[in-house]
Amino acid sequence: MFVRRAVYYWQLAAVLLLPLWLFVGWGIWGGSAWSFLGVVIAAPVLFVALLIITLLLYARADVRDANAVSWTDAALLSLWHVSIIGFGCFGATTSLFAVLTVVLGLVMFWVSLWELVRSVTSKAKQTLKEFEEMASPPHERESRFSRRQFEKRDVFVVYESGHDKSA
Repeated sequence: MFVRRAVYYWQLAAVLLLPLWLFVGWGIWGGSAWSFLGVVIAAPVLFVALLIITLLLYARADVRDANAVSWTDAALLSLWHVSIIGFGCFGATTSLFAVLTVVLGLVMFWVSLWELVRSVTSKAKQTLKEFEEMASPPHERESRFSRRQFEKRDVFVVYESGHDKSA
């Protein structure tokens, strides 16, 4: 649970910090003017992608209630963020990390969208079942008390006016 919550809280900070890391990495390890142009283009795109996935994850009620992402989300987000950090190191494997970042970003998008749809449909089914139960006639409803429990209880009749006391 600690790891899932840590990823949950890190995710919002990562939206700002990981695109900035690309500029810091370019400044530390250096690069050509063309690589700087690539960072200038990639950083806003990465910011938007991270923000969209963060919003998709925060849209799920189970994530908000637990203040933790699922294990699938934690694993994929961790891999994705590590690939972004590797991309920002601008070494010999920058191209590999760039491809990994794009592929993992797409996977993360579709997985988080799928989990959101699954969460919303299960919540909708639960709400519909409750609504149908409330809309059904009283004799068909599942009562909270059995008949014996209900018969053992006292029934009090309260009259609103003094005229009708026929009950």
